[in-house]
Amino acid sequence: LDILIDAIEKKPSLPFANTKYPLAFVSCAEAGWPDVPGGKFVDEKLAPEWLKGYLVAKRAVEARLMSSSKVRACMMRPSLIWDYSKYDVLPAIPIFNIASALGVPFVDKTVRVETLADAIVQCIEDDDLEGVQRYMQMEELAKRD
Repeated sequence: LDILIDAIEKKPSLPFANTKYPLAFVSCAEAGWPDVPGGKFVDEKLAPEWLKGYLVAKRAVEARLMSSSKVRACMMRPSLIWDYSKYDVLPAIPIFNIASALGVPFVDKTVRVETLADAIVQCIEDDDLEGVQRYMQMEELAKRD
């Protein structure tokens, strides 16, 4: 992704033009754990090492995108992404959704792949959108025509 961002930043632009190029990045809900109650504890004390490394990478990409003056980044932070053909994850969906509905702060509602795709299209098309998009924003964006 650094190569892509570097290419965008090297692209010449008109003087005084404030052109930002849209870029959607599919991150993960867990990248936002430090920002929710209880999430920092889970992130630091309970997350397995492989997940910690994954989150370091996701957060580094998000930070790089947000630091670019030429990129209008939408960071999609879905939890479990699913569709009806993913039989292996279907049993987990109610667990995530119930935990999220009960207010477990570091568990987000699941996101259907179609919702994620529709939200990405909206972020790319709408010049006013940028930054982190959690499941709530993705659901709202997916409803737009």
